[in-house]
Amino acid sequence: MAFLRHVFLKSSTAAVCGAMIALLVSCAPREVLLPRIGVEVPVLREFPQGFVTPQSYETGEPVGGWGGDGGGVTRTPVIFVHGNTVTARYWLPARAYFKSKGCHGDELWAPSYGWDSVRRFDSNDLSVPTLEKFVNSVVNDIYRRTGKRVPQVDIIGHSLGVTLVRQWMKQENAWHRVRHLIGACGATDGVWTARPDARGQNRTVAFELHPGSPWLEQLNRGGETPGGTRYMTLYDGTGWADVLFPPGSEHASALDGAYNLPYNAKHGTYYDHLELPRAPETMDAMLKFLGESPATPGSHPAPRLVRDGNIIKTDLNHARVHCASGGEYPSRASSAATEVSLQPGVLQTCFALDEQTGLASPMQRFKPAAKLKSPIPTSLTVSASLPSGVYEDPVMVELKSNDPEAFIVYTTSGSIPNSGSPLYAGKPVYVPGTLTLSAVAIAADGRQSAPLQLRYVISLEYIDAVHSLERQFDPDAEISP
Repeated sequence: MAFLRHVFLKSSTAAVCGAMIALLVSCAPREVLLPRIGVEVPVLREFPQGFVTPQSYETGEPVGGWGGDGGGVTRTPVIFVHGNTVTARYWLPARAYFKSKGCHGDELWAPSYGWDSVRRFDSNDLSVPTLEKFVNSVVNDIYRRTGKRVPQVDIIGHSLGVTLVRQWMKQENAWHRVRHLIGACGATDGVWTARPDARGQNRTVAFELHPGSPWLEQLNRGGETPGGTRYMTLYDGTGWADVLFPPGSEHASALDGAYNLPYNAKHGTYYDHLELPRAPETMDAMLKFLGESPATPGSHPAPRLVRDGNIIKTDLNHARVHCASGGEYPSRASSAATEVSLQPGVLQTCFALDEQTGLASPMQRFKPAAKLKSPIPTSLTVSASLPSGVYEDPVMVELKSNDPEAFIVYTTSGSIPNSGSPLYAGKPVYVPGTLTLSAVAIAADGRQSAPLQLRYVISLEYIDAVHSLERQFDPDAEISP
C-alpha cells in the first residue's frame, strides 16, 4: 500500500505540475515566458549585413523588420509602418506585390517598432523615437551601400501606424523628409474601441486615440496635412466592412487636404480593416498615387528659408515660400510667394518648396521684433506647471516664459525643440503616457532659452504598488498620488 500511495502521489504531482506548466504557457506572454526557459523569441529581422539596427524605445529590444534586399535605388524608398500589436510581417504581402510591379528590394522597408502581442498594446508617443531612428538607419544604409543620398522617403502606414507617422512628422519637424504619406484605416478622429476610462496595458493607446481625445486635438491642431508632403488616405467608407469605423465614424480616417479614397464605398468591395491595404486593387491605387510625383533623378539641393530683416525668402530662385499665421501650419495648398513680409505682432510659420523637384525645407517660425512695454529679460527662461514625476492618470502641463513676447515650442519625443516644433498656444500639453516633455522659448530677436526637459511617468500600476507598501507600514495614513 505504501508503494502504491507513493506512485499515486508522484503521478499526481507530475499531473499537477504539467497542468500548471500548460496554464502558464497558455496565459503568459511568449515574449516573457520563452526567454525564461531559454528559448529565443522568434523575430523577423531581414536587413542587409552592416545595417545599424536601432533599439525599440518601447520594448528595449533591437527593432525587427525587413528591407534592403538588393536591386539598387531608382525611386523614392517606401517605408511600411504597421499597426497596433502586430509587426512588419503584416506588410510582407505588400513587399511581394510591390516587387512584382517593378520596385526593388532596396526601395522597400518595414520596421517592427513595438510589441507583437495582443496582451501588450503599442503607443504612438512611445514609438516616435523608434521611427525616427529607423528612418535615419534606412537613409544611412542606402548611402553606405549605394552611394546615393536619399533626401525623402515615402511612407505607407496602417491603423496605429498612421497616427504614429503623423506624430513623428510633427514632433520631429520631419514633413520635408516625407514625399508621400499614405494612411490606411487610421484613427484621425479616434476609434470607438479606445476608451477614456481604460485600465490595464491598453491605457496609453486608449488615452491617445479615443474620439475627442486631447491627444488627437494636439495632433490635428494647426492643420492635418502640413508641409510639402503629398497625402492620401485609404479606408472603408461604408461603415460596415471595417468594424473599427462603424456608421457615424465611417470617414474618421480622412485627412483635411488629402486625396481621400473611401475604397469600399466607391468600388463596392468589402475589404476589412486588415485586408484593405493589402488587396491588389488597393495596392495599385497606392502605387499610382506614389507614381504621380516620382523622385527627381540626380542630385538637387533642397531649398532653405532665409530671413533678411523682416523679409522671408528662399535661397533658390525657382522655389517658393509658403506661410501661415495664427498658429496654423502652411501646406502645399497655401499661397506661394517669392518672399513674405513679417507683420508686427504676427507669428508666421513657413517652409520653402521647390515644385520642380518636390524638395522642401524644414518648417520654421518667425516673429518681427516689437517695441516692448517692459524691459527685455536678460535671460530667457521657460517653466512648467508640473514637475517631473510619477502620476496615476494623464496630466495637463502648462508652459510659461518670462518674456511675454516670446513664443514657446515643445516636443514629446525627447528631442530638443526647434522653431518648427509644435507650438504652445496657451492650451496645456496633454501627457497620456510615459514620455519626456521638452520645451524652448524663442524671442522675436531669435534668442532661445535653455531647453526645459521633464520626465513624466503615467502608471496606475506603480502608484498602486506604492500605495500598497505604504498601507503595510501605516494603514491609517492618507494616501495621495
